[in-house]
Amino acid sequence: MMMKRISKVLPFVCGILFLIGCTSIAELTVQPESPEVLLVNITPLEATMFEQRLQVDLRVRNPNDFDLEVTGLDFTLHLNDQRLARGLTNKASTIPRLGDSVISVETTTSTLDVIRQLLQLSQRQEVAYQVDGFLYVQGSRLPFKNKGVLLDTNDMSGSSPGS
Repeated sequence: MMMKRISKVLPFVCGILFLIGCTSIAELTVQPESPEVLLVNITPLEATMFEQRLQVDLRVRNPNDFDLEVTGLDFTLHLNDQRLARGLTNKASTIPRLGDSVISVETTTSTLDVIRQLLQLSQRQEVAYQVDGFLYVQGSRLPFKNKGVLLDTNDMSGSSPGS
């Protein structure tokens, strides 16, 4: 009698365990959505004749419904379509679910590249940036790319481009 009950209940229990296992596997294989990365600030640090150290602050926005455990960041920063710097860090941080956090990276660039950027500023009406790269999280890497305008001198002077 007891064996008949077990034989009737056993397939039901096995089915439930199978469904629980499938749910766990599905949660593990969810590919995170790529973050939005914005340039917040560039701070000049020490400089030599050939090299300029910069601190680049990036705001990382997490569109996912779970925390992103960041293990590293690799990015390239362009100002006005000219490469300014490449940054790398292996500093761990957590970007909260549906939130953001600022990651600061110290990087090095050529002093000549900085001077070239400064000379071009006087000839342009705006300072545009592009930041692209990879955010390393939990054994994978998430690509990102973003463009924006840091400074528009037309807005500051009140003039329009056609004036």
